Amino acid sequence: MVDFPHMGPGPAIGEVIGISVNDPRVKEIAEFALKQHAEQNLILAGVDAGQIIKGIPHWDNYYNLILSAKHSPHEFSKFYNVVVLEKASDNSLKLVAFVPLF
Repeated sequence: MVDFPHMGPGPAIGEVIGISVNDPRVKEIAEFALKQHAEQNLILAGVDAGQIIKGIPHWDNYYNLILSAKHSPHEFSKFYNVVVLEKASDNSLKLVAFVPLF
C-alpha cells in the first residue's frame, strides 16, 4: 500500500508481477496483439517472457510481453516486444507497442 497525504491508503501503483508463459490469459493477450498489428498474418509461436504491471492509472493491467511469431508454419520465428493495456471493468484491450526485436 502507498499512503498519500490527505488521501489515506491506496493501492500499490506499479506492482510488477511475473507471468506464466503457459497462462491462457497471457496467450489471449498475445493473440490480441498479433491481430491488432499491421501484419495480421502472423502466427503465434509462443510467449517467451513478460510481466504484468498493476495499478496503471485508468487501466488495470499493463502487459509487457516478449513473444515469438512467424508468417507460416515452415519458417523460423521472429521475436517481438508487445505492450497491451487491459481494463477489466469493460473487458477492453489496447495495443500500445509492437516492436520487432531482431
